[in-house]
Amino acid sequence: MSHSVKLIECPRDAWQGLPEQIPTDTKVQYLKSLVSAGFKHIDAASFVSAKAVPQMADSEKVLELLDPPDELRQVAAECRNLNTWPVLAGTAPARDTMLSSPIILYDYPEIAPESAGDLFDGTEIDEILSLRIMTLSDAERREIAQTDERARLLLERTESLAAEQLMSLHGVMRLGGRGRRG
Repeated sequence: MSHSVKLIECPRDAWQGLPEQIPTDTKVQYLKSLVSAGFKHIDAASFVSAKAVPQMADSEKVLELLDPPDELRQVAAECRNLNTWPVLAGTAPARDTMLSSPIILYDYPEIAPESAGDLFDGTEIDEILSLRIMTLSDAERREIAQTDERARLLLERTESLAAEQLMSLHGVMRLGGRGRRG
């Protein structure tokens, strides 16, 4: 019986806690040295808020500067986006940032003015999220409230929705450019 070990290097986790910004070129050279050393699995970047995690603000550029090594070029070429939809993000008409969303969203999504909070869109996503939260047991709600502050706030906000707000969650009709791809 043969045994194997899969080594995964994760410089991203170490970098994101450092107070001083690491230059993009330094990150790229380090990542290339890991590839040269034989690492096939490297967690190198994260597309998170640059404000929340400044060290990851250059993730797009870091990945852009990394060409796959010759032995992985074919694998990279065969990568496909399955079961997600491309969504342009940022401020229209910018076309430099795209998300891969597991739900269909219009380009340049924003928080709807009808939203009851910053994680809602004022449409069916609100309804789905709220209904799922409402199905949680008391034990699950307590666990959520003790585990994560943002989740606790979402739980409290959902539980405090008035009946009128709950009834309006299933959608808002918008005419014009919103919701249409150009």
